[in-house]
Formats: sequence, structure tokens, C-alpha cells
Amino acid sequence: MIDEKILDVIDYIRPKCVKTVRHNILKKEGLNIVKFALPNVNLYGSLERTFTTCLGLALQEVAAQCGTNVVNVDKINKQQGIDLKTSFGEGQMKLYVNTQSGTHTKDSIKLLRENATKPFFVYALEEKPKTKIKDGIVYYYGSDFWSKIGIDFTDLYDTIVYVIQQTEKELSNPIDNPLTRCFV
Repeated sequence: MIDEKILDVIDYIRPKCVKTVRHNILKKEGLNIVKFALPNVNLYGSLERTFTTCLGLALQEVAAQCGTNVVNVDKINKQQGIDLKTSFGEGQMKLYVNTQSGTHTKDSIKLLRENATKPFFVYALEEKPKTKIKDGIVYYYGSDFWSKIGIDFTDLYDTIVYVIQQTEKELSNPIDNPLTRCFV
């Protein structure tokens, strides 16, 4: 079910994505032959990158505005290595486990250990069987985290899907793309 409070927080993504994606499909420089010949490839790739980048930040704000006892540190008092402060600790939020890898992961863990008293990572949209603790850091997956702060994961997920669908619907309106005129 679409949650209106969550929708109010994340719907800013839609117009931002539409603007960025349209800009990306209209630019001529730097396009490889596939993106030039098939503008929809560029459209969907750009939509995915833009949307997921915006969504990560938006979900921090959802946690703060719609959750219980959560502060979005990035928004008010930036603290290196920490995105959220909750009643149960301080931590970072990523969309999925694979959002960050290699050196970035090691740096994040180091900063979290240095700056958090009760460190945690949240993989906001990842569904694993349960929360785990590794090397003194708590790892929350999807619904484990959201239910801990009083947000229904299914409603959150449905609301995100709705915004993605509305964004794609808005992007499906034709625009005059000079790059594709030669193929008509």
C-alpha cells in the first residue's frame, strides 16, 4: 500500500530524475554507438543511476521524518562516517549490500568505528533472513531496520515502486530528440 507520508518525502525524486534523464538523452557528446542508436538504452540506464542515487539520500530522510527516534545526520550536522542517529546507535545507510565494495567498504567501517558509539550498517532494501553482528558492527537488512523504527517495509517498498513507475510514465512522454531524427 502506498504510504502518503513516505510519498511526500520521496516524491521530489521524480521531477529531479526526469530533468536529469532528459538532459542525458539529449546530449550529443560522449555517447557510445549503442546509446546513440538506441536512446531507450541511455534513458533506462540514466534513470536507474539517477533514481538510485537520489533514493539513498531520500531514504535517510524517510527514516528521520517517518520513523521513531531517528535523526538524519547528513541533513543537520554532518558527522564523518555517520548518516543516521537512532535510539539504538549511529550508522550508515546503503540501498543494497553491493552498493559499496572494496576500499570504500573498509573506509566506511573505519569511519564508523571511529565516530559511532553503537555502530550499525543499514542495507535499506536488502532482504536477508535476519540482523547480524560482525566485528562489533550490527548489520540490519531491509524490514529488520524499518520495523525497528516503526515503518512498514512493504508500504515503503510499494511507495518506492509507485514513484519509479510514475517517473517512467513521465519519461515515456515523447520529447524532440535531434539525435534520433535521422532514424525515423
